[in-house]
Amino acid sequence: MIETDDLFLAALGLLRGGVLEATEVKGTNGRRLAVFRIGGLGVEAAESDYHRGTTSVDLRLLKSEVRRLKDVAFEAIRKEERRSDAGEQGRDRADSFRELARRARR
Repeated sequence: MIETDDLFLAALGLLRGGVLEATEVKGTNGRRLAVFRIGGLGVEAAESDYHRGTTSVDLRLLKSEVRRLKDVAFEAIRKEERRSDAGEQGRDRADSFRELARRARR
């Protein structure tokens, strides 16, 4: 199994018979990244070949997998943003109600 935020490495792992097991969103300095977990036979060998530069692939298939992974990544990031926005909106509404209550007491 490999975990990576590298679209091309993840796509190569999928082309070599791996399966996309999960996509996690991790944030660093306000920037969100999708991290792919690819499992299956041969993905470690694909990672090794990728880093050594000793691999060749059908470019059309690689491009197709990269496009699919981008869609998965952006959907995961959007979902994470919706979750965090909903949480922030809830706090903002509560704060605004408290503020209105304070003003009404004055």
